[in-house]
Amino acid sequence: MPTPRRLIGRQREQQELARLLTGAREGRSGVVVLRGDAGMGKTSLLEYLEARATDFRTLRIVGSESEMELAYAGLHQLCSGLLGRLDQLPPPQQRALRVALGLADGDPPDRLMVGLAVLTLLAEVSSERPTLCLVDDAQWVDAASLQALAFVARRVIADPIVIVFAACKRREDRLLSDLPELQIRGLDDHDARMLLDRSLPGQLDEQVRENIIAEARGNPLALLELHRVLSPAELAGGFGLAEADQLTNRLERGFGQQVTELSPQTKTLLLLAASDPTGDPRWLRAAAEILGIPESVAETAEAAQLISIGTRVRFRHPLIRSAVYRSASPSERRRVHRALADVIDGPASDEHRAWHLGHAATGPDEQVAENLERSAGRARSRSGIAAGAAFLEFAADLTPDPHRRAQRALAAARAKLDAGAPESAAQLLIRARHPTDDERLSTGIERMRARCALATGHVSEAISRLAESAHRVREIDPVLARDIYLEALSAAVLAGRSTSPGTSAVAVGLAARADAPTVHPPRAVDLMLDALVARVVDGYVIAAPLLKRAVEAFLGLDAAEVAEPWFYAVITRVTVDLLDFEALHAIAERQLAALRAAGALGSLPRALDLLAVADIFRGRFPEAAAALSEAEAIATAIGDHEEHRADALLAAFRGQEALSHELTAAITDDAAMAPGQGFFVGAAWFSLAVLHNSLGHYTEALSACEQALENADFVIGALTLPEMVEAGTRCGEHAAAGSALARLIARADAGGTRTALGLAARSRALSSDGPAAEADYLAALTHLEQTPAVVYLARTRLVYGEWLRRQGRRVEARAQLRSALDHFTAMGADGFADRTRRELEATGETVRKRGSAVRRVQLTTQEAHITQLARRGHSNSEIAAQLFISPRTVEWHMGKIFTKLGVTSRKELRGMALPVE
Repeated sequence: MPTPRRLIGRQREQQELARLLTGAREGRSGVVVLRGDAGMGKTSLLEYLEARATDFRTLRIVGSESEMELAYAGLHQLCSGLLGRLDQLPPPQQRALRVALGLADGDPPDRLMVGLAVLTLLAEVSSERPTLCLVDDAQWVDAASLQALAFVARRVIADPIVIVFAACKRREDRLLSDLPELQIRGLDDHDARMLLDRSLPGQLDEQVRENIIAEARGNPLALLELHRVLSPAELAGGFGLAEADQLTNRLERGFGQQVTELSPQTKTLLLLAASDPTGDPRWLRAAAEILGIPESVAETAEAAQLISIGTRVRFRHPLIRSAVYRSASPSERRRVHRALADVIDGPASDEHRAWHLGHAATGPDEQVAENLERSAGRARSRSGIAAGAAFLEFAADLTPDPHRRAQRALAAARAKLDAGAPESAAQLLIRARHPTDDERLSTGIERMRARCALATGHVSEAISRLAESAHRVREIDPVLARDIYLEALSAAVLAGRSTSPGTSAVAVGLAARADAPTVHPPRAVDLMLDALVARVVDGYVIAAPLLKRAVEAFLGLDAAEVAEPWFYAVITRVTVDLLDFEALHAIAERQLAALRAAGALGSLPRALDLLAVADIFRGRFPEAAAALSEAEAIATAIGDHEEHRADALLAAFRGQEALSHELTAAITDDAAMAPGQGFFVGAAWFSLAVLHNSLGHYTEALSACEQALENADFVIGALTLPEMVEAGTRCGEHAAAGSALARLIARADAGGTRTALGLAARSRALSSDGPAAEADYLAALTHLEQTPAVVYLARTRLVYGEWLRRQGRRVEARAQLRSALDHFTAMGADGFADRTRRELEATGETVRKRGSAVRRVQLTTQEAHITQLARRGHSNSEIAAQLFISPRTVEWHMGKIFTKLGVTSRKELRGMALPVE
């Protein structure tokens, strides 16, 4: 390895990269994304880093435009020298990585399992010596590989692994977002002169020198390559430099000019190399032999300093690859692609062959398109949704029949959207549109455009498109019309009161009632549509029986029948609207099991969020925290930026005042930037109402209730009205409390769930006195004791105990308050526990703060989750697999946990009473 040379003007960048190496030598991980325009020297910085890391194991990936659609091509590069280590992986990870790399057949590997396998593999090899992973031109690495690498980058902490990505433009899939970045900018004039002098020794007209420096704008590649891409005349007079803003194109043309001066056979060899994204020298030699190119030609190409051929085929700079490919004629490209298709063998050869045959096609070709479509299924099974989408898009481009082309483009758009690329999906849908009498196809395109709009935050547009699509197809396909209307109404309901009048839930509900014909026999979807229409148009009281029937129908479906995610979202929220927490928990667990079985871990964060909500109301805060911790681990690993999780609700019930305000502010600020999120804003304000009631800040609680109801009624009303009654009665706002109580009683009578009836009785008791109040308190306890809503049972004992104390019945009050305190202490509801202690002390009882020494211990969410798993007897490897981190990182966390808790072994840990945060 050569001695690392100092790069002119890059001292800051070199110091930052050297710091990463030092950290890895000390056992710490390091990750950075080098971000800068083409030619800014990112590759030179990677070479500098590699030269400094002689004691590291270095793994490299170089992306190329042509490989972006071939899934796991990047991982092939990364893992080619580590295949002998695959047997050391846990069996599930080993199977996933082998299938992803095409080394074994099997069910589609889960993308997170592939990422975890790569993490474990790198952690394993780094236990011998530090590992350096260099990913050049990351913007061109295939999505499946980059997702796995981004997963690793987000999960490494305590392994001696350094991962450095170099990228020009940002990707639509945002796989590298949130990773630390180092901006690589142009050199200043002083450094640019130094580099130019090194590149062009000898005399140079000073005015020309200044022109060159000004035009190059500090781009090192431009300064280094000028003598290659500009003629002597241009250098002498400074001609031809006017296109400074097109410097990259100018350099590429310069590289292309170098290529045109080579022999035809050398150019063909370079074109073969540029056309094959795998960089496999076997395929290059075999294809060259088919085309009659002798082996000596490769030596000529290497002597021209354009390419190097070793264990992989590499171009000196990505612009050379691009220049070679773009300078070739279409017929030359087709010729080399066909030659490559003829020689490809080994893992995933069918997909690579189909890809090359597609590029070899002279025009639209149904047979080639069919082959690509079949390969899309294989690519999706092996490599994920994004890979399948790429093949479908290519198939659509080569489909001669307009109608069939539109069908394939729609399928490709659906896959692109599922892969998290709504902008690309929307572009495909534009290409899919064509005059047709097929209303179902047109409706499918419009429905997909609506989903793209929803995914990009254009909520009103999405609702409008969905409603229009349902209206258009209502006569030819009533079942489809009802499905689309339910999707539109679900979106409108979740948007709350933040949509335009024409796309409000009421407007969509009225349209659905007018348009959607009855279906016999009704499906669960049909029952839900009718119930939701009644809910938004006629009100809760009329809708409640219909909502209950829809929930019962859904619960009666076969467990293997998995509904679309958006339907799960609305059905679970309906259970909360009914205050049916038993059904909520059952459906949340069922959804979670179905998603795990289907390998759809990317959808798990929202499912885990719903399970956490169910656990919060059941008083199972540690379980809720564990679910949220897993959701956060998955979301972080896959770069999911959805922020509306149950963290705010859990923080409120735990009495964490600062955190509650912080999380609520984040949600409301986000909603201000992206309208259409009324439900989430309302939920955030409801969480604050819970917090303030727990702390005894009743005026603030009432204000938060009003804010919650201003943003949404569906679900939010059911949860907020009891808080409003408690807050209003305690701060003297009896009119507000009375109005909320009337609505709550009417809902409880209509819905009839035990929790609703219990909360209505509790709220009546809060608003009255004497024997009637006591009768209602006792009725509330009777109802709530038969529900899973432990938080409401404990809170009812609290307010009943407070009432008993004020009646002078201290002994009876203590019994209720002690029971409430036991509940709150066990679940970790500190705000309510403190309020209960104050009441107990007011009865004359001395209350000891149990577990106070432990409670001062501040474990992070992940530390608390690891602690729970360790206490249950899980090994480091098992914990690592569940939390998507490496075993060494678990060991690092365990060391911090032991220090914080003052223990030295897992045996001590298992023996502790541990109500930690």
